[in-house]
Amino acid sequence: MTAPAAPPRRSALRAVRAFGRNDLAGVRRDSMLLFLMVAPFTYVAIPRYALPPLTGLLRDRYAFDLAPYHDLVVSMFIIAGEPMLLGALAGLLLLDEKDTGTLHALRVTPVPMVTFAAYRVATVVGVSFAYVVIGMALSGLMPAHAVPGMLGASLCAGLVAALVAVVMALVAGNKVEGLAVVRAIGLVIAGVPILPYFLPAPWDLLFGVLPSYWPVKVYWLSAEGAAFWPYLLAGLACNAALLLFLLRLYGRRRFG
Repeated sequence: MTAPAAPPRRSALRAVRAFGRNDLAGVRRDSMLLFLMVAPFTYVAIPRYALPPLTGLLRDRYAFDLAPYHDLVVSMFIIAGEPMLLGALAGLLLLDEKDTGTLHALRVTPVPMVTFAAYRVATVVGVSFAYVVIGMALSGLMPAHAVPGMLGASLCAGLVAALVAVVMALVAGNKVEGLAVVRAIGLVIAGVPILPYFLPAPWDLLFGVLPSYWPVKVYWLSAEGAAFWPYLLAGLACNAALLLFLLRLYGRRRFG
């Protein structure tokens, strides 16, 4: 008499635990992945410890006040920069799983690919959300009234990290190519969104084609005390739709 099959929910939880152990083992054995786990904290140290003395230096020597641009600097390092690094980490894990045949092996197991995809996206978004929230709290430069907007921006930034990971897995054939890809898109994700900060509305919406525009814009508005909800809802919708499209494309390309 055969044993009854495990309930789907229990099987899914068991699979998620196995995926998590595999990820932790992969990070521990690869120094580059371990570095990408730690590197976001350096992005916190820069605005916390370097920005205040730099502001004083520029004010005293050149009569230039950097204080009005603190929100811009913090958002570029933490809200845009940290998800970029964590997305690169997740992308390298995906490429590592491709190289080792893990993804193809899943096709002959009872675990559906949708479970793995949901785990991967949820992990990247959740970890990035936590890193950004902690980073903003540790920066010491976030106004208290901006906390709701910061939380929304962190969630939107988590979707950006997932997008980076999927793009890397789509474009690159291995981890070496993945590093080249992440260098190429790093400037676009973490650098170009600086520009709309200096543009009046509605011209800044031209940069809405960039996924990272939405989280930084949400934070800027919340720091100013302005209404940020329309931008947050638009950013979540746009980034989620793009992520679903890329996931389907990735699934067809790798497993079609």
